[in-house]
Amino acid sequence: MKYLLKILVCACLALHFPLSTLHTQELPQGYFGSPLKGDLGLSATFAESRIGHFHSGLDIRTGGAVGLPVLAVADGYVSRVSVSPWGGGKILYIKHPNGYTSVYMHLSDYVGPIGRWVKEQQYKAQSYSIVEDVPEGLLPVRKGQMVALSGNTGGSAGPHLHFELRETGTGRTINPLLFGIPYRDSMKPAIRGLRIYPMVGNSIGRSYDVGKENTATVDGPFCLGIYATDAAEGSTPKNGPERIEVYLDDELFFMYTIESFVLENSRVINALVDYPAFEAQRQGYILTRALPGAEGDWIPVRQGDGIFRLAPRSRHKIQVRAYDIHDNVDERTITVNISTSASTTQEHSATDGKAVRYSEVASLKHPAFSAELPPYCLYADDRLATTCRMDAGYLSPVCSIEPVINKIPPHIHYKISIKGAVPQDIDPAKVTVVRINGKRVNAYKTTCEGGYYSASVRDFGTFALLADTTAPTVRAVNFSEDKRLKSKTLRIKIGDNLAGVDTYNCYLNGKWVLAEYDGKSATLFIDTTGKLQGGKNDLRVEVVDGCGNLTRRTFTIIR
Repeated sequence: MKYLLKILVCACLALHFPLSTLHTQELPQGYFGSPLKGDLGLSATFAESRIGHFHSGLDIRTGGAVGLPVLAVADGYVSRVSVSPWGGGKILYIKHPNGYTSVYMHLSDYVGPIGRWVKEQQYKAQSYSIVEDVPEGLLPVRKGQMVALSGNTGGSAGPHLHFELRETGTGRTINPLLFGIPYRDSMKPAIRGLRIYPMVGNSIGRSYDVGKENTATVDGPFCLGIYATDAAEGSTPKNGPERIEVYLDDELFFMYTIESFVLENSRVINALVDYPAFEAQRQGYILTRALPGAEGDWIPVRQGDGIFRLAPRSRHKIQVRAYDIHDNVDERTITVNISTSASTTQEHSATDGKAVRYSEVASLKHPAFSAELPPYCLYADDRLATTCRMDAGYLSPVCSIEPVINKIPPHIHYKISIKGAVPQDIDPAKVTVVRINGKRVNAYKTTCEGGYYSASVRDFGTFALLADTTAPTVRAVNFSEDKRLKSKTLRIKIGDNLAGVDTYNCYLNGKWVLAEYDGKSATLFIDTTGKLQGGKNDLRVEVVDGCGNLTRRTFTIIR
């Protein structure tokens, strides 16, 4: 499998491979300025480990404030805008003549001609959510020009500016700090944890921490997991390091550094870390071991497959170093003693699940359940176990699919189909595939054919069918129909019990009006400036969920 990721995770046999990185290429230095005034303080660095993706830029702190001026980092023109209640929220793309595009996310608003153009497109499409390419030269900008205001829109967990620099032609995102954007960091990273992972067949076994004594005794082959963070002046204390190096008896064994990558393949991070521990504790232990489906032209240069295979009754020194962008370093040295046995045990029975090859189509069939996995859905050959059981709380058997060997989510979507037992009084269009995770139930867009309900999913786990016949909820927050309006902005809560809000539209005195939707608070915001007539005004709100259930409410607004 060939991922188009420019990730250098180097491990070279006796350093026979040259270390070719973006540091050796000619990135323009000093061309780009800062997107905010003052010194940069970061709450997240480039390519930090996240569940399901690498962090694709810099998160720049705004002191908890919304509305700071966002500046164009170089001359150019606005090439695209994207507005969504999720993800990056309000996003601005500026194309520069030197072959790079700067990207600014979670904005609270666009300013000047840019803001007016965006609002025109929203009214033209009658949609808050838009993705629009801007004609070249229509919205030119100069370096240092204010183009937007910082915010907290989309999936942001708090006010900040997410900033990226991408290659215009490829869309590859590159660490902005490699362009020489000023950033103070005289504080060294911290190696917070080292773990030994004994190999169990072709998978990692139960890990254990290397204690303060910095010694470990190992029985057979193993890989190493490293958890490191970085801090800097004005930044949060647990950002990601710039690179990690591992030396075995003073020879480089493994090096991990990510200078750029293609966004669509960012999910490969799940295969580079101890995923179960990462999901449970949010501590990204980078593993030295390699999986064949997580390799490509960006292969981490490592000795062999990154597994330590050392002779019985031997003693070895392992050094781990964590660096930041300015080469401040933290180092830890451990001693590993190999016991008399060098064998591995096989934890999984050959009868556990169906054997599948990661590079081939996998088809699993059960009378009530089937799954079709395309090639490279998995990162390595595995066994997939499926079960089905009856549960009166659902419209189908409750079916599960889980990997037996590597507990890692799939890299790409695959199709599942479930046989339903839907009563005749329930419209098949109201039935949805759901994933059951404890008390949480997540619905997927579902199709029905021949009594089977199908969905495209990107998770393993437990699935079943439920009917969603309940319409969405719509509730006024800061106004009532018998009182004069006190605020210029109307706030309305909308929500749905299962399938989720699919579309919404608001009409003021019969005309479509722009309503900004904040997904985090499930709230619509309508700016009424210049839109209300004296006396009574009619506001109609229509919300449709993912199963087509409609709620239509009309409010009287008194001005």
